[in-house]
Amino acid sequence: MGEIDISVKNFLKINTVFAQLFSQGVYGGKVNIAPEKLQELDTAGQDAVLLSSGQLKGVERIRDAQKVSMLFDNKMAFQIIMGIEGQTGVNYYMPVRCMELDAISYSSQCRKISENAREHGKLKKFADGVPKGSRILPVVTLVFYYGSEPWDGPLCVYDMLDIPEEMKEWAGNTIPDYRMNIIDAKHMTDEEVGQFDGDLKAFLLLLRERYDREQLRRAVATHRETWYAIGTIKKDKRYIEYINRVSDADVAGGVNMDATLDYLIAEGETRGEARGEARGEARGEARGKDKINRLIVLLSKDGRTEDILKFAQNSDYQTKLLKEYGLED
Repeated sequence: MGEIDISVKNFLKINTVFAQLFSQGVYGGKVNIAPEKLQELDTAGQDAVLLSSGQLKGVERIRDAQKVSMLFDNKMAFQIIMGIEGQTGVNYYMPVRCMELDAISYSSQCRKISENAREHGKLKKFADGVPKGSRILPVVTLVFYYGSEPWDGPLCVYDMLDIPEEMKEWAGNTIPDYRMNIIDAKHMTDEEVGQFDGDLKAFLLLLRERYDREQLRRAVATHRETWYAIGTIKKDKRYIEYINRVSDADVAGGVNMDATLDYLIAEGETRGEARGEARGEARGEARGKDKINRLIVLLSKDGRTEDILKFAQNSDYQTKLLKEYGLED
């Protein structure tokens, strides 16, 4: 598992993040999932498959995060198993993988019920399945996609089936489908991002190419994993350097994302000034430094903070932006 996968996996395990992804992202705010009542589950699921030789072989599937909790609405409550699959790239068989993961979870529950029943003499053999009236917990999987390009893969198993156009209506009535839950993190609308808060909202805002300063001012995160995940995804260690300078008490109390952005801009200005000074030796130090500062101000006013970070590390891109804003000699 790569550095990005590990950091995002740790971020998704934060209870407040996990709870919001399901209560709001999957269920549209119609149910309430209490973060403090989430219980961690083993992310490895096992099942047995029958080989052509007649032998049984164990199959293991590992989720990125899996928890169990009660769902509450105004009328009732019931327990549910929820799993998350993080994806940095489009997987064109993802609906099948989700179906497979859920099926293994259901099969595992049935196997445990059956084993317990046989131990207590309620079943004579495994072939009897489970006792009549047995109940298993519902399982829901969410795909959390944070790739650069919009998701263009299938959203359900039916999207993948090779069926003639004239037979699709018939197939829809006779062939079971399996729909996939997905959040395309980098391509959410402002309204969609606004439905979340805390670390999840901060994460979604910082994933964007351009920042909305007003939204960032209202976004407060309380877990280091949020900055670690952003830093590894964006390949920018300054996010990690910044949060590592903040005390545990301050992080737990909540760090405003606007403060993070101010730090990054300041770092960009420092590096930009250094580059401007280097070029200034050839054509006037003071003038080069002034142009860089003017460019930073103009980019900040246009909300192009991502470009500030980019040109601070790329002199060719800096030259391009200077030309774009009419600041080039």
